[in-house]
Amino acid sequence: MAQQPSLGIVWNHPADTSEAKDQLNVFLEHGIDYLQLDHPVSSDLMSLLRETPFTILIQLDHPYLTLNEIRSNQNNLLQQYVEAADLYRSYLNVAAIGLLKNSQTSHTEFGNTFAPILDSLSVRSNKDFYFYNREHWSYFNSPERPFAFFYSDSVFQRTDINTFDEQFGLEVSQNSNVIFFMRSEWFSEAMLVYPEFSESLLQYEQSREWKIPLPSADESRSPQNWMVLLLVVLWIALAVLFKLLPYLRPMLLRYFLAHRFFVDDILHYRERALAGGIALMAMHALFSGIVFYVLAESVMSDSGLDAFLHHLPSFSILGVNFASFFALGVILTLVIQAVALLWLYLPAKNLDHFSQAVNLYSGTFFLDFLIVTSLVTLYVTGFGPTAILIFGALFVLIWYGAFNISAFDISRSSGTGTALYLFLTIGLHALVSIGLLVLFFTNDSLVQIFELAIAL
Repeated sequence: MAQQPSLGIVWNHPADTSEAKDQLNVFLEHGIDYLQLDHPVSSDLMSLLRETPFTILIQLDHPYLTLNEIRSNQNNLLQQYVEAADLYRSYLNVAAIGLLKNSQTSHTEFGNTFAPILDSLSVRSNKDFYFYNREHWSYFNSPERPFAFFYSDSVFQRTDINTFDEQFGLEVSQNSNVIFFMRSEWFSEAMLVYPEFSESLLQYEQSREWKIPLPSADESRSPQNWMVLLLVVLWIALAVLFKLLPYLRPMLLRYFLAHRFFVDDILHYRERALAGGIALMAMHALFSGIVFYVLAESVMSDSGLDAFLHHLPSFSILGVNFASFFALGVILTLVIQAVALLWLYLPAKNLDHFSQAVNLYSGTFFLDFLIVTSLVTLYVTGFGPTAILIFGALFVLIWYGAFNISAFDISRSSGTGTALYLFLTIGLHALVSIGLLVLFFTNDSLVQIFELAIAL
């Protein structure tokens, strides 16, 4: 007989025993074979489950551990694992215990680091041990072959039926022996809102054939609509600026087509307006927020986001979501711009007005409109992360270069102080940049946080 995928429930069990029994009966009726529960599970509930045919998996709460955390906490982890293994040792229907979730198990050194813990546990316990990264669950002794798939949606929507059918149907068609897990809340809501789901599960239990009538496709609601809207608003704002500040258009043309004349106008204070430069810097901050958001969503999954903000909670400015990266980009850019302007202006003996530094520094940011528009277009049309990362890197390089270009422009009329000014600006800027990169890459803990967030 061909293999078929089994069904499992990640059970957030009710406190009321009679309600728990009712849910277990529904699970049995619909062909659920496996239950996963979070540790610790009360002895009363374990006694209740002992009388059922379910195979039980127990998940310990150790999420988002980096390799350094595992190394430094080996003894504590082993003690907790041993206590849990001893607690469930006598329950024969407990088949496996989950030790890690969404942790740095894909690191090349993980096997050697975690081996002493597994060896000690194997002596003490008769259970299998597993971990999971995102939707795939694997035993430690065969990490390359997941034994379970987790359909992780927590709030049911009718369109979920389509994705469930696609994923579960694929496992059925491949005669997979994987266990297909669902959250109990999602399962119950799906049964209530879409009765055809219940009927299909009942049919699958009887015939081992998976068929389900799919709901009509709803209008797709892109979560990126706000970003596209903001981009349109920024273009409109630029058009308004050109209308209200007539000098801005020739300023743009001179900056890119006659840069030397542009610089001379600023240094000789023939161009005095400040509003256009301030507006460009404000819009650059918003563009930076968009770039941070797009790059984060392109390289991180939801699990990666959770891991990143778990380790760096101060970055969760707007909560545990990708919008926090937008806010982080805006705030970081505003701070860096303020520091850059002071850095350019204070050592410059040939600048009498702060507006000169603002206008010289902000001119490069006209390029944001082209780069970020291209970036967002690639993102919303579903291009892969490579093209997005290229445009993101280009945005950062132009932003980084804006300081050096401005410093070089200012130095043109510094006379005998040119060399000193270039050292205090471009020279120190390069040294600080190199120093920050060295600090980052020599900080193993911080590097591992980024590696974990991207790997999940």
